[in-house]
Amino acid sequence: MIEKIGVSYGTLTVLGLNNAKPLVRPATAHFMLGENCIYSCKFCAQGRGSHSAPHMLSRVTWPQVSWDRLAMPLAQGIASGEVRRVCLQVVEAPGAVPAALALIRQIRKISGRIPISVCITPTSVSRAGLFLEAGASRVGLPVDVASVRLHEQIKGRSFQDAWAVLRKASQLWPGRVSTHFIAGLGETEEEMVRCIAKARDLGVTVALFAFTPVKGTPMEDVLAPDIGVYRRIQLAAYCLSRGGSLDWIEFEAGRIARISIPNPELLREILEGRAFETSGCSDCNRPYYNERPGQVPMNYPRPLTAEEARNCLLESQLSIG
Repeated sequence: MIEKIGVSYGTLTVLGLNNAKPLVRPATAHFMLGENCIYSCKFCAQGRGSHSAPHMLSRVTWPQVSWDRLAMPLAQGIASGEVRRVCLQVVEAPGAVPAALALIRQIRKISGRIPISVCITPTSVSRAGLFLEAGASRVGLPVDVASVRLHEQIKGRSFQDAWAVLRKASQLWPGRVSTHFIAGLGETEEEMVRCIAKARDLGVTVALFAFTPVKGTPMEDVLAPDIGVYRRIQLAAYCLSRGGSLDWIEFEAGRIARISIPNPELLREILEGRAFETSGCSDCNRPYYNERPGQVPMNYPRPLTAEEARNCLLESQLSIG
């Protein structure tokens, strides 16, 4: 039985369950199962040792709603095409996995075709299989910290173990595995880019987040990454996502110094600003997941204007095109 489901504030808006008027409506319905994680990731509002509000994840609030109240609006949103993907964030808490599996089955009764993504801690390959067998389209196994130096210190778990699960899952279910990395946790630009390239080599879809300090977490006083650093990583990540090679990217003292782009079509996409849009699963724009309204977005939840694209390239401090 599913009792209460965390629903992101933006999703409530799309489903007509609140009266907010976001500048950009999310195209993915985001749900969270479980609260008060057993793990102690220092950046996470749900982590053990965090004193953040219980219904927080990143800077997003996730009010609890019953399935009976959600089912009809979700069915209508899927039918209208306004909801184009469903994503489940599964907190490592008692009862969260069975509840998430039950929710997938309920959503599949509504639609056999809507893509369903599930984000779970990369602790077990067999558990990833449970979600795919239940009807998930893909499973996300976030590495988060792109540095062997810092991973265990920040997440309290093994960097190598996370990669082992990601590697095995990508072999068993090619094209159905995702991961994400959080820029700004102390890693160098080179460490981040090499991790992205490693995941891409496995055939894993990569999403990029900017670290967002959240009040009540052990890292609440750590600054968000410099926007120039983030723009350079976005450019490198986009090149890699479009078939580019690490050979295109030059590093100096851990910083991206140059990116050579021999592909004219890829260069055109970059000049249009495509590299600075939200990355990861299709139809996941995650408006304001990393930033507050009024700020220049780290990840743009929509196509950029020509001026925005120019500004992003200037912020990268790289000569592109």
